[in-house]
Amino acid sequence: MLNNRVVNTEQPITGSCLCEKIKFTSASKPKWISVCHCRRCQRAYGNTSAIFVAFKKGDLKFTSGSPKFYQSSKIAKRGFCSECGSPILFSYETLDAVFVGNLDDPEYWQPNGCHLGIESQISWETIFDDLPRYRTEDDPTFIEANSK
Repeated sequence: MLNNRVVNTEQPITGSCLCEKIKFTSASKPKWISVCHCRRCQRAYGNTSAIFVAFKKGDLKFTSGSPKFYQSSKIAKRGFCSECGSPILFSYETLDAVFVGNLDDPEYWQPNGCHLGIESQISWETIFDDLPRYRTEDDPTFIEANSK
């Protein structure tokens, strides 16, 4: 998926949790920025969807603190701050994704990937873009993670 909708790719990406105990950075461009509507994400993040900024494993560095992890499925784990409870990370074997809301400059990182978990989209949540839409089982990243 191309990063042609990302506004600012020259600056390192930085961010933190609410209490700023955990801080992260990446000098690499994201692989994609996508919106997940799956039921697991709705429950994990207390929202109708979650916007993920995904990086190749190893491209994201924690500069302060580190998340505590919950193994949410056989292929994924979710990291959060043990101090303030902020969700920080979604991790597959081949990628790490942070949330656009945890970025220091979220306005620069518009979704450019897809909508996934679309089978669980809340009926009153309107999608205003033309990004591809996948059911969870048809999402290419989910398929790749499950094949490992």
